[in-house]
Order: sequence, then structure tokens, then C-alpha cells
Amino acid sequence: MPKISVIIPVYNTELYVAETLDSVINQTFTDWEAICIDDGSTDNSLRILKQYAKQDKRIRIIKQKNRGVVSARNTAINQSKSEYIYPLDSDDVIAPNCLEKLYNAIISGKGDIITSRVMYFGRKHTEYVLKKPTKYNMARNNCLVNAALFKKSDFENCGGYDTAFNIALEDYDFWLNMLFNKNKKIYRVPEILFFYRLKQKTDSRNYQNRSKHRDLIRLLYKKYPSMKKYVLFGKFIKPFRKLFRFIFKIQDNRIKIFKIPVYKLHKYDTVISVGSACFVPDVLKKLKLRDFSGPFDWMYGSDVLTRLKFVKNEFKNYFNFEDFELVGENPDNGKMVYKNTRSGIVYNHDFPHGDFKNIFGTIATKYQRRTERMVSQLDNDRDVLLVFSELGQSCTTDKLIKMIDAINKKFSANIDLLYIAHDSNIALGHFVKPKRISKHLIYAKYHYDKFPDELSQARKILKKILRKVAR
Repeated sequence: MPKISVIIPVYNTELYVAETLDSVINQTFTDWEAICIDDGSTDNSLRILKQYAKQDKRIRIIKQKNRGVVSARNTAINQSKSEYIYPLDSDDVIAPNCLEKLYNAIISGKGDIITSRVMYFGRKHTEYVLKKPTKYNMARNNCLVNAALFKKSDFENCGGYDTAFNIALEDYDFWLNMLFNKNKKIYRVPEILFFYRLKQKTDSRNYQNRSKHRDLIRLLYKKYPSMKKYVLFGKFIKPFRKLFRFIFKIQDNRIKIFKIPVYKLHKYDTVISVGSACFVPDVLKKLKLRDFSGPFDWMYGSDVLTRLKFVKNEFKNYFNFEDFELVGENPDNGKMVYKNTRSGIVYNHDFPHGDFKNIFGTIATKYQRRTERMVSQLDNDRDVLLVFSELGQSCTTDKLIKMIDAINKKFSANIDLLYIAHDSNIALGHFVKPKRISKHLIYAKYHYDKFPDELSQARKILKKILRKVAR
């Protein structure tokens, strides 16, 4: 018996349903069944479904006369064999690891309804930013899409989708039922796993039935009386929130009162990783310190002075096509490795297999934007921390002091360098407390030698060091 039933109502979506089914078939989680219920389609949708069902026995087809999406979902879920249900519209798609991520979250007890972040595609390509699905937010607006993982038993206890919402808001009603009547917990996986297709407005079911929305919202208030208290509370506090935002503002790493800075949240306005250990950007992100990781993540085998020279020279001759030659393939990630013959730097993170001439332009443009952004940060009246974590290289502090002083003369920002040196005499899991040894150089030591054996320990140590310096 499969663990997840993917429920796909289909009505005249011959243009999209194959893409939807492909996204399900390509899942890393394979223990699923897909129940495609054809709701009286008059186009080629049913023929496409039959072709897929012939190729993959996990796909089942149910046919019914056109009765609407609520009837279709209820029928399909009632005939499902799985413990968990995942509704999916026949014009949307899911990421390859979607079911795996949602399943792991629900079996680990993170919630009763497991959703994810959402990306628009089709008419618009941007993230569909939804508020946190609390009772307060859900009472005021639907913070979920129709696609989320839940138990079939919870569906049955709620009585399924209400046919009174057959034209629209059926999923909103169902989520409110689970939340307010059954007190179920919603958890959003912090990754984009669901892709919501935006079609022309006239093709949208919600747009076609927009005149009925007000009546359906009234029906929701009647079904879930506690919604009103959240809505009224929101209206009550709205003017106070506006006043608070007018007086207090968090901007540019500072708390401002009437636009006057009164408190700095962190010691530095911008923290930029200049390498070398690959996990530095991850640590910065966890500590909520990273403004961005700079253009250095994909520079392999270059020491701190080489990198800082590029910063000082504003990345001149940094990424020129004619300077590159092929080295081979990186076994760790399957990407192609190229060497810059002018600088000696090896690049090993961003080049997929293919014609280098065609690939190069897109990557060069991307990293040109990164370098320009970094230079703009350094050329502002800001406090900037550059972080370099040594991985086998070595550099004398005298050279570093001269280089970071020269960079400060070049740019208008106040720029410090946190240099974390590797010392094999230090026990794994320990570090030498960071110390400011010049106006702009902060020096620390830790032990990190074997990749990936000592990776988790090194991450913990880096987190401690960075917290002491940058927070």
C-alpha cells in the first residue's frame, strides 16, 4: 500500500497535465499513487491521462461527469489507499524532492498539515509570499495553497471538502475546518517545493467566480464564528501598528525613532564571506549576519591575499573568457573545472557540462553583478566585516595588515578582516579566542583539516567565533 496518494482533479487541462504528471513521476520519494479524476473533460486530457497510466502503474484514472473540483477531490480521496493525502491541481507542478520533504516533516511530528514555500510560474516568475499560517492570519486571509500533505483520517474526521464551496474557496474552508474545529497544527517547510501556475485572469476559476466570493466569505464566518474575533482584533490594532511604524523603524541595521538612528543591531552593517572554507556562508546565514557571500564561493585553492588583491583592484581582469582553460571534472559535484591562466585561480562550482563558450556568458554576467555589489558595499559609509576561514593555506599577519589597510584607503567603508587561521596543534572542537591585532585585522585560530570528516565540528567553532566578533 503506498504511503502518499496524490489527488489530481482534471478538467480540460490538456496543455498542462503532462507537465504536472512528469513532476510527480520524477519524485525522489517513490512510494506514492496518483489518482487522476477526470471531471468530464471535453478536450484531450483523458487521452493524455491514459497514456501516462499505461506507462506508470502508480497512476490511476477515475472518470465522472462534470461535477466540479470539490466532488472530484472527495471521490478520489475516498478511493485512495494511502495514509497521507496530497492534493495537486492539474496545471501546477512540484519540485523533485517535494513529497520526500513533506513526508519527512509529517512523520517527524512537525505538523498535521505540511505545506511549503511557493513559486509562481507561467504569467509571472516570482515567489508567492504567504504569511505564517497562524489562526490570526488564516482568519483574515488564506495563507495556504491547495497543495499540502495531511492524513486521510483527518480528512474523514472533517467530513471532506464542503460542496457549498464548489465554485471557489473549497481549500480555504477545509484548512479552516482543520485549524479551528480540529485544532490541527500547520507547518511550512522553508523551501520552495510547489510551483503555482499563473494563467491569464480570464482562465482562472477564482477570477471567473469573483462575484460570489463575498457570499462565500460570509458563509465561512457563519461556519467558524471565532474567525470574527481575529478579524475585529486586526481592525482594532491596525491604527496603532501604523503609528508604531511611523515612530519606530528598523532600517540599515539600525533602530530609528522618527528617522533618527538610536541603536545599532549588529556591530557590522554588512558581513561578507571571502572564503576559503566552503561552509562559511552557511554559518553566516544561520547567525543572520550574512548580507551576501560575495563573489568568492567558487574560487578554489586561492589564498586570502590573492582574493584581497582582487578586492583592492576592484576585480579588474577577474573573469575574462580568453584567460580560461579546461582542467577537468570536479568529482564532488560533477561540475567542470576551469583555470584562469592569468591569475592561477581555479573555478570549480558553477560550470556544468556543455559548450564552455555558451555557458560562460551567463555565469560571467551573474558574477559581474556580485562583484559590483561587493564594491558598492565597500564604497559606502558602512561598517563591513570580511571573513576568511583558512583551509590549509597560510599567511603572515604582517602581509594581511598591510593589505587590509590598503583596502581601507581604497574604499570609503570602515572595513575589518576576520582571519581564522588553521592550527593543527589545536584540539578539534576548540579555538583561540579572536583578538584584534591591528586597527582592521581580527585574528583567531581553529583546527580544521579533513573534509568532510571534521565539517560539523568546524561549523560549530566558526559559529562561536563569528558570534563573538560580529554580533
